[in-house]
Amino acid sequence: MRKPKRPSGLSEEKTQYREQRDAGRSQTGSVPKLPPPEALPNGTVRYFLKLGPKGRVLLPAEMRAALGLEAGDLITAWLKDGELRLHSHLHGLRKIQDEAYSLAQGSAYASDQLIAERRAENAKDEEENLQWLRLTRKKRD
Repeated sequence: MRKPKRPSGLSEEKTQYREQRDAGRSQTGSVPKLPPPEALPNGTVRYFLKLGPKGRVLLPAEMRAALGLEAGDLITAWLKDGELRLHSHLHGLRKIQDEAYSLAQGSAYASDQLIAERRAENAKDEEENLQWLRLTRKKRD
């Protein structure tokens, strides 16, 4: 038994319709390439990111590695004067530790310095009071 003959165009792999559809898709559906990361003179690296569906932004693997981020990690963000700043919680913790370390590098504890300042102020006040008392006694005599 012989197979029925198919009309021309259906048996061919590429038809004029498929070519048109593919051609249109390649022109309008293609995603433009973003510029690569750019190192600025002050040491900053500028990345170009695209806002995706539902306002999502994908951080490139290179940026995630530099921030020490993995899936599920928390990020702190600030918005000020139209500028968005992000940092990982680990980075925030390191900044706090560095600041505390620099404060602790002094010769004494901050509490000891505060007590010494208060004692010096108190001694100064007492001296001023004694001088005032001496002046008032001299005026009486």
